[in-house]
Amino acid sequence: MTIPPYHDQPEDILMQTIEILDIKPFMQLLLRTDAFDSFSLVQAELHTDIPVSLDGHLLPGFYTKDELAAFPGDHNGLLPWQLSKDRIFSLIKGNRTPSLMKLVLKSDSSLTQNLLSEAGATLRQEDIDGLYLNILFQDNRLFVTCGISYRIFTMDKTLEQEFTAYTLQLLKQSRITGSLA
Repeated sequence: MTIPPYHDQPEDILMQTIEILDIKPFMQLLLRTDAFDSFSLVQAELHTDIPVSLDGHLLPGFYTKDELAAFPGDHNGLLPWQLSKDRIFSLIKGNRTPSLMKLVLKSDSSLTQNLLSEAGATLRQEDIDGLYLNILFQDNRLFVTCGISYRIFTMDKTLEQEFTAYTLQLLKQSRITGSLA
């Protein structure tokens, strides 16, 4: 089970899916800690008593230039996850579990650069459009899909492997069980 790519993402995306076995601790990590604060919200879809769709693209003119400059990381016109997660949490908190939750998060360029350096990849920062986490909760199962959007064609999979390893390490450090699906 994979999430289709967000409509603005280029088609050349490679993905690895991790099934999260410790759902509650993962949701705590995602929504109540800073573990994913180097990401921005691309889109969200939530099904509680009503379906809710959120587009993470900032509306021009809503924030002043000074407010935008104060945003953490390089948000590239997207709402930083740090500012999004409380909104998401408020929509899903309660006694009932959502029947569906889809989130698409995009990393900032510093994570991309760090992983490129660690991977020893032949790729350059400008070859990468973004690193994406697609999070899908449905039928009481939770999946995190690691995806990379390239601006070029490449057979080099080292960055993909490094991003998946980074995500698995983050889960391991947080004592969350996940396995490649």
